Amino acid sequence: MTTMKIMGIDTATLVCSVAVVSAEKTLAEYTQQVKKTHSERLLPLIDTLLRDIGLQPQDLSGIAVAGGPGSFTGLRIGMVTAKALGQALAIPLCSVSTLAALAAQHPLFPGVICPILDARREQVYNALFAAGTPMTRLTADRALPVAELVAELKKQTKPVLFVGDAVPVYRPLLSEVLAERACFMPPESAICRAASVARLGLAQFRAGEGQSWRDLRPSYIRRSEAEVNYQQAQSKGGGSCAGLD
Repeated sequence: MTTMKIMGIDTATLVCSVAVVSAEKTLAEYTQQVKKTHSERLLPLIDTLLRDIGLQPQDLSGIAVAGGPGSFTGLRIGMVTAKALGQALAIPLCSVSTLAALAAQHPLFPGVICPILDARREQVYNALFAAGTPMTRLTADRALPVAELVAELKKQTKPVLFVGDAVPVYRPLLSEVLAERACFMPPESAICRAASVARLGLAQFRAGEGQSWRDLRPSYIRRSEAEVNYQQAQSKGGGSCAGLD
């Protein structure tokens, strides 16, 4: 029986990460966090990774992509790339929650895992998980004000592990409110990683939950700022769609 080889793609944040995993191991993972757009670096990163591990694109069994929440532009780039490869290679695809992939990187934490991604305007994308193999989801993916999340976490009695790109922004507040119950990882252990996306995707494919490129959709959680502005302009009688992303 041929071993499944699953590619993971994560472009939901400033991090651009690609990986290929099998059931037994991570064959390779390349991750960048530099000021280049995902559209510039994603395809070259995929090409380099496959060449370095001696695989052809047709050797892939499926592609898992971080489907959100996260940066609207970043998610679109990851989705379009996965859909194009899925169509060209005639292989199944799946969407993985960015927050679940972050949480899955810390299966041994003895408490609540709390990924937080910056959603701007003092809001975060968030979900809560209980560590384990498999981990247990405690809430749905959501966007909420930081103050509301902090009030919810104050009721927790267990330690809380914070990961994600919003940690540097809100760490002082979280430390002040939760004191010793607030736990943090080093920066290299708190970013989005494609190997985690691929690993969760492998479980979906094994369960027969793969999708065609036509059916793959991102999960934005909320509308983009451009869409909100457009709707407001429409409600006021404006007809312009300038700036709609």
